[in-house]
Amino acid sequence: MVQAQGRALPTAGGPVTAPPFALPAVHFAAALIWLVLSAGLLVWLAPRLAAGRVFDPPVFALVHSLMLGVVGSAIFGTLQQFVPGGLGVPLRSVRLGFVGFWLLQLGVVLLVLGFLGWRGWAQGLGWLAILAAVGAVSRNVLRARRHSVNGKLVGLYISVAHSALGVGMAVAFARIGETLGWWQVDRMALVSAHALLGAVGFGLLSVMGVGSRMLPTFLMGPGDDTRWLHWQLGLSSTALLVYSGGAVLTEGWLMRSGGWLLMLAAVPTLMLPWRWFARRRRPLDGALWQVASSMLALAAATLVGLLLLLGDPYRFNRWAALLVALVAGCLVVLVVGVMAKILPHLSYINLVRSMPGFAALGSPNALLRDDWQRVSAICLGAGWSLLVIALLAEHAAGARAAAALWALGTGLVVLNTARMYVVGRRPARTAAPAIVSN
Repeated sequence: MVQAQGRALPTAGGPVTAPPFALPAVHFAAALIWLVLSAGLLVWLAPRLAAGRVFDPPVFALVHSLMLGVVGSAIFGTLQQFVPGGLGVPLRSVRLGFVGFWLLQLGVVLLVLGFLGWRGWAQGLGWLAILAAVGAVSRNVLRARRHSVNGKLVGLYISVAHSALGVGMAVAFARIGETLGWWQVDRMALVSAHALLGAVGFGLLSVMGVGSRMLPTFLMGPGDDTRWLHWQLGLSSTALLVYSGGAVLTEGWLMRSGGWLLMLAAVPTLMLPWRWFARRRRPLDGALWQVASSMLALAAATLVGLLLLLGDPYRFNRWAALLVALVAGCLVVLVVGVMAKILPHLSYINLVRSMPGFAALGSPNALLRDDWQRVSAICLGAGWSLLVIALLAEHAAGARAAAALWALGTGLVVLNTARMYVVGRRPARTAAPAIVSN
């Protein structure tokens, strides 16, 4: 990819230079690579998930490939573009951004291989690399909370999300110590706290905070959601603290209390996207259908969480269904939809002079085929929903078929993105027309 010079962006606090296109681009490229790998792992492991074998090492590899490889790479790339452009706060260092990127990729590779081969030393080194990556990204973006003129609440979301990720990594180190025989802990309690801190604390809070600015813009709707956002952040962070405290202290009543607080936090969490979509002033294109599907997955995750609270918490197939709905259904599909809105515009702005095919198409909205996006939205949405149903029913064959459908949707996403750059390299007179999104 061609590295473009930074552009001066108008902000309330004065012009801020955006990072070079290469910084978010490499993050998004890595997210797509991890998406392909994760899809293959999900198809392979779907029958184990239906059987409730959530503690199998390859399942850990799958979850971290999705959560850190796909969602983590996409979030870090988005943040380092959004903080200068959306919040008006420059990055401390572009070089530090690239260092954080490579540390994150190294860490995820070590972690996934460490789980697949069940090597504690690889897992430990992987977490250390990821910890360093989080430190690098945090130094680049967390000062947005203090210095942003009109985005302090979003900056607070980002800060809390990074804190949750840090606590989640501390819990992971405690679990690794238990695996190596250094101490004794309640493995299930710590693993569940680690999963919720990662998926809800880091993933969901990051996308809700940044999404509170991005999604109303994409939908051309009002963004007057401050009160709902305060309630969502306060309830979610309190719930995670209570649940994690109960897991560390092995106090079941505290964990259950944290679980019910998470159910209460689901009210503003679900109300916010409802407000965004209900008050939109534009029709939905393929990317926004993916975002809508991700919000339905969030509602499904809430229902599965309610089943766990009201029933047996040791029904591990329900935990598998919860993670599928929350990670593969909500977070992954959401970042796929958001990337489909961000990446074509960034690519067009930065590469139009070197990509004759882009110039021939004449609009960033024409770079991705909208019909492919819509079909991928159908495959992803049907895939995660059928997979959740199959896991709850403990149906191994149905789970694998649903996972294959979800994988087909991810394949269309990756092919559509690759096609964009193939078309861009064609001479202007032969650039193929694309179906334009709304």
